[in-house]
Amino acid sequence: MRDIRRKFAIAALTAGAVFGGVAFPATASTDPVSAVQITVCNDSNGTLLFWAKGYNQHDDWVDGPIWKANPHTCATGWNYWWKQNSSIELHYKIGSAAWTWTQKYIPKTGGETTTLHVS
Repeated sequence: MRDIRRKFAIAALTAGAVFGGVAFPATASTDPVSAVQITVCNDSNGTLLFWAKGYNQHDDWVDGPIWKANPHTCATGWNYWWKQNSSIELHYKIGSAAWTWTQKYIPKTGGETTTLHVS
């Protein structure tokens, strides 16, 4: 008798697990991620080191690693996404100069990157 009750309980639990997912499906979202990667163009004659701080795609305040852009080239901060329609702090130094920073606006665009210039 105990084996029959155990088999019935296992069958009921299995059915609950299977059909419970059908009764309460997860909410799907089709909204695009409102964030972009930044590309920083170095308009100067010295090597540019930069990093950014701001809100990411999860609306968390974060900072990225240091990236490098050679003179008159651009570099993309890969794998770091910054919230669109908001501002970031762009920290940078050119050559042996001291670190400085400026506020940069990240507009809402349809692309995956936004280009910023430093000279």
